[in-house]
Amino acid sequence: MRYTDFLKWGIIGLSCLLLFIPFIIAQGGAASIFPNMFFPFITGKNFAFRMIVEVMLGLYVLLALKDPKYRPRGSYLLWSVLIFVAWVGIATIFSVDPVKSFWSNFERMEGYIGLIHQIIFFVVVGAVFTAEQWWEKFFRLSIFVSVLEGFYGLFQLLGWAAISTQSGSRLDTSFGNATYLAVYMLFNIFLTLYMLVRDRRSRLAQAVYGIALVLQVTVLLNTETRGAILGLLGGLLVAMVYIAWKATEPQFKTLRKWSIGGLVALLVLVGGFMAIRNTSIVQKSSTLSRLASISLADKTTQARFMIWGMAYQGFLERPALGWGQENFSYVFNKYYNPAMYDQEQWFDRAHNEFLDWLMAAGLPAFVLFILFFLLSAWAIYRSELEVPAQAVLIGLLAGYGFHSMFVFDNLISAMYFFAMLAFFASLIPRKVPRFMFMARPLSDHGVAIAAPVALIAVVAGIWMLNVPGITRAQVIIDAITNQKAQNVSGTMTAVARPPEENIVAFKKALELGALGKQEVVEQLYQFASNLAANSGVSPDVRQQAFDLAHSEGEKALESRPHDARLELFMATFLNQFSKHEEALQYFDRALQDSPNKQQILFQRALTRLAINDNEGGLADLKVAFDEAPAYDEARIYYAIGLYNLDRSKEADKLLIDRYGTTAVDNDRLLQFYMSTKMYDRAIGVWKTRVEKNPKDTQTRVSLAAVYFAKGDKAQTIAELKKAAELDPSVAGQIQQIITQIQNGTLKPQ
Repeated sequence: MRYTDFLKWGIIGLSCLLLFIPFIIAQGGAASIFPNMFFPFITGKNFAFRMIVEVMLGLYVLLALKDPKYRPRGSYLLWSVLIFVAWVGIATIFSVDPVKSFWSNFERMEGYIGLIHQIIFFVVVGAVFTAEQWWEKFFRLSIFVSVLEGFYGLFQLLGWAAISTQSGSRLDTSFGNATYLAVYMLFNIFLTLYMLVRDRRSRLAQAVYGIALVLQVTVLLNTETRGAILGLLGGLLVAMVYIAWKATEPQFKTLRKWSIGGLVALLVLVGGFMAIRNTSIVQKSSTLSRLASISLADKTTQARFMIWGMAYQGFLERPALGWGQENFSYVFNKYYNPAMYDQEQWFDRAHNEFLDWLMAAGLPAFVLFILFFLLSAWAIYRSELEVPAQAVLIGLLAGYGFHSMFVFDNLISAMYFFAMLAFFASLIPRKVPRFMFMARPLSDHGVAIAAPVALIAVVAGIWMLNVPGITRAQVIIDAITNQKAQNVSGTMTAVARPPEENIVAFKKALELGALGKQEVVEQLYQFASNLAANSGVSPDVRQQAFDLAHSEGEKALESRPHDARLELFMATFLNQFSKHEEALQYFDRALQDSPNKQQILFQRALTRLAINDNEGGLADLKVAFDEAPAYDEARIYYAIGLYNLDRSKEADKLLIDRYGTTAVDNDRLLQFYMSTKMYDRAIGVWKTRVEKNPKDTQTRVSLAAVYFAKGDKAQTIAELKKAAELDPSVAGQIQQIITQIQNGTLKPQ
């Protein structure tokens, strides 16, 4: 076998290995071959993808130099992708934070470095698979891997495997995110349909693909991801319309009839679903109820529209080059809509892939991204594929495009998208462009010279681009871990960890390059803040933690100015150490960068109240309330501020207008009533809670405690006796308390 065969099969083998990356979870432990890393569902997959692609690039360079048939074929899709990556590179250089735009963070692992790796994958796979006609083999392997994921999802559905905490009851398998799993299945459903069409003369293939489809669709539906489910339906609709339009040949007569019938059935199904969307049958199904909840009045829908409006405002400010990848948070904070008070407060994506590129790299990138879909559809239409195969591929484009209008990409969906772009580009055969440098093969001697250079470049690239990040992702876990294993009398036992060790780990994590550094600083803020209230920690250790967090926080703010999130972190951290005056400076900066965010206004108001600036605190609370009067938390905060200034009538009216009473069931208000000895109102709150949970013993005891604080012994004893009746197991303890109250040995504080 020639060495070019080793290079070729090395690339093909590594490309196939990429399909198994979804199974990587970097959580450490005996059950995992991967170390425990920060964001384990994200980091392990991305580092593996990057290192494999880097090795593929080294092999490909040597292969393409030696054999011209593996060099990229010119196509409109290829050139549009290369122009796209070049433009995004320019946008990265001129972004508001070029470092983060390039490196991203652990939570996303995207950025320009991620895009470069996707483009390398696109070029290499497109050239080699097209030359070797390996696309359908690749698709079959992808379907096989998706079936394995499908069984994982089935185990979750049956309760045999756990679902990650962030997905709730929605299936997420090894992705750790239901939405990511959904778009993965969306791609593979259409790939299965494509291979079903291509292998339609094989009964065995039909049966295997049919089983795969049932499993894939079942998993997709149980991810309860509305965008992907509607994308599937929309893609099928487009595919059937295409067949009904184009399949006029006699051999497709039956298929055309089935497609027309399918169209009618789908429309009837959708119409029927809309008619019964509010019935108990639909509402009892979590998947169907989520679909039924889609409307302009739905909170998620409204939130999407508000985010898109912010994105558009940001685009108008920087229309040509955008803000840079990973910088949507600047736009979200600057143009924050106060009506989003009940949504996530730190969006870092527009939740629309098209708008995300518009924001990241301006109008040219937005147009080019749309062009990917148009050129792909044109390539499919002009290809020699039969009409049913064309229909499925156009349906895939439509389904993914619809899904992308409501969600952003992740590593795996981006990998599939660029793989499909490479496949679409291969559908119209072209020769290697004549202007390609070195049109003739490189000699064996030349390859021998190039090989060690490529090897050194690959090893250096893996080391510099990945090792620091991998190390930091592990060290962060060490830094935030508050326990360690220790041998106690011959048994390994978890014991409290000295905070000095955490500080050492944080210092190490801060030294490791750019990727994830902001996340280290944010974790350091939280660690130091926790120490501030820990009386068991020595003052010297607390000071060390404070000094480190303060200095590193300042550096982070210097490298990423006007980041309201970082400024709020710094201010909150300073408050924990009672440095309120300095904290106010950062609250002021945060409000300049995000003037409408109630969360910042609340925190600044509380800080002003802490230093007896009641008028200033009330002013902040009034602004927060006026921005969104429907926001209950803002109303409660404002009422408390009014009470603090003895403006009780205004505060009472504020509460009564909304709730019809001043005894509002709210923990913050209840705490205020108790601290200011407004016991009658606190009693009213606890009575409301008793009415809601009349058989809850602890609620009765809490009501009794308020009566006791008020000095009403009779009512205290009456409530305690009711609590004892509810739970005879604590009757003895309660009787002791009653006796102490009666003989006067237990008195209110």
